[in-house]
Amino acid sequence: MPSAGAIWVPLTLGATVAQVLRTARQHELRQFLSATGAAYVRFLFAWPLALILGLMVWLRLPDEVDVTRNFWLWSGTAGVVQITGTILLLRAFRARDFAIGTVYSKAEVILVAVGSAVFLNEPLRALGWFGAAVVLLGVVLLAAPVGIESALQRWGDPSAWLGIGAGLFFALSAVAIRGATTSIVAASVWHRTCLTLLAILSSQALLHGAFLAITDSSQLVAIWKHRRKCLPVGLMSFAGTTGWVAAMAVANAAKVRTLGQIEIVLVFMISLIRLREPHPIRDYLGSGLVLSGVVLVVVLG
Repeated sequence: MPSAGAIWVPLTLGATVAQVLRTARQHELRQFLSATGAAYVRFLFAWPLALILGLMVWLRLPDEVDVTRNFWLWSGTAGVVQITGTILLLRAFRARDFAIGTVYSKAEVILVAVGSAVFLNEPLRALGWFGAAVVLLGVVLLAAPVGIESALQRWGDPSAWLGIGAGLFFALSAVAIRGATTSIVAASVWHRTCLTLLAILSSQALLHGAFLAITDSSQLVAIWKHRRKCLPVGLMSFAGTTGWVAAMAVANAAKVRTLGQIEIVLVFMISLIRLREPHPIRDYLGSGLVLSGVVLVVVLG
């Protein structure tokens, strides 16, 4: 069994796989839900599981465990900024260009490292910063089918700025999750994970639900009508979020999110091996850079 210091690696990889599966199933929901409605499914159907697990843990907390005020501040922040990042990314796709929005949202890789250093006093080492930059370059190469030069030339596009905003809020979300898990004193990784899940998913389910009820209540009706198809998305979302939170309860958020970028390499490998789709040399170079950068961050960061 891995030590507490290393267990974040398989937790992150498991969360990444669950996220890939969730995204694939979530895309299918767009047949009968809007982008905002499909995004809400991930929170709504994961929430009951987090509620049951979190309350069971809460009722049996050891006396020495102290849930500080900072925990509630960090948890609430994590829930709000993650919703905001999702909305900004959806708007980036709608503004002009899916690819450009995705490319610029990947600024999260560096932003989460900066946020961890500034807000949590958990900076990467020198080689870790270099590795994060290498990962960012590799991810951009993989995410920019129009070419990295073309993507950089279009930095003034609305989709680019919305993408950067999404990356910023996703980075803040990772930092806030790490802040929440470390704000529970004298608790095990299990306690930190369950309580943080409960707080974050509760805020997301309630706030996003209220937003939909006010702006587009028909989506709530559609979600209930197609609840059987929505349930697998919620289960995968719960598995993925649990993995992310548990990993960040153990390790620096920058390391966790950088390793999580291997998701785009997994998508590339599925496309290459299973679907047998042709790819330009840029994609192979991007995959190599991501993997090399991940090793630098995980081993030497």
